[in-house]
Amino acid sequence: MLTSLMNFTQFFFTVIIGLYFWGQLMGQKSDDNAVSKESKAEMERLHFMRRHTLTKPLTEQTRPQSLSEIIGQEDGVKALTIALGGENPQHVLIYGPPGVGKTAAARVVLEYVKTSDKTPFAKDAPFIELDATTMHYDERCIADPLMGSVHDPIYQGAGAYGNIGVPQIKEGAVSKAHGGVLFIDEIGELSTMQMNRLLKVLEDGKVMYESAYYSKSNKQIPRHVRDVFENGMPADFRLVGATTRRPEEIPEALRSRCVEIYFNPLTPPEIERIIKGAVERLNMPVSDELVKYMASFTSNGRDSVKIAQMLAAKVELENKQTPDLWDVDWVLKSGRYLKKTS
Repeated sequence: MLTSLMNFTQFFFTVIIGLYFWGQLMGQKSDDNAVSKESKAEMERLHFMRRHTLTKPLTEQTRPQSLSEIIGQEDGVKALTIALGGENPQHVLIYGPPGVGKTAAARVVLEYVKTSDKTPFAKDAPFIELDATTMHYDERCIADPLMGSVHDPIYQGAGAYGNIGVPQIKEGAVSKAHGGVLFIDEIGELSTMQMNRLLKVLEDGKVMYESAYYSKSNKQIPRHVRDVFENGMPADFRLVGATTRRPEEIPEALRSRCVEIYFNPLTPPEIERIIKGAVERLNMPVSDELVKYMASFTSNGRDSVKIAQMLAAKVELENKQTPDLWDVDWVLKSGRYLKKTS
């Protein structure tokens, strides 16, 4: 009797445990099916989005593709080419007003110097671009687009690494730019802490990370994670910083590490050349008088192209062949452009 009761009890618990694991398995399959269906729907949405794209704005179409297309900065472009084009490229600071071609020049010069036999830049050397005005320092270092960050298990949640307590390293721009150029627009807007960390990376050619979850004695930590914590993440690049600030407003520690180059404000004839190039790309005939008139309302290439694009759109929507003075005045008024004084 006792034996039968024990056998029944054992059978009962075996069935209960079996039902529990069967339920877990079915639940997991149900979750997997739901995830699979959602993933399939999201992939279809992504494919649809990638198939339907808009035309590029004129500001992108008119971006210089060669050194000769950069207007009004012959000396600055030559100095930048010399600084980056030798056997030992230099870090560079470019001063100049907005919209005069600082970013475009850095990108084009890198492509040009990569063709030299003496350059240390490889043919596939990256050009990584950041805007310092959009980067806010995170004291917790959970998200740092400049230096990179460590995602500790407490933040990263479940996953292969999170489940075994291994911190994950997310590369920042300094590592993505390894072997190439890191371009930071408005570099003077970096916080003091960001600037100090950047200067340290410039000196060492690598970025170091720390985590309370990293332990040398933890045998579960993968070799590549261990290597980065012990030796740092490679970050050997050339910095090109652009700024609209005056030199005395930039930290001396950064200035002392960089070649300083100056881009000039654009002259009215140079603005006219930019506008003519823009309207030619738009296949819109515009008289020299109107081009000169438009040029008198802007002092940089970016605004010049925007005025030309708005003018072309207005003419097209109104089914006109060529713009007249009234069209130009409407565009200038709508954009609140003011006539520049000599």
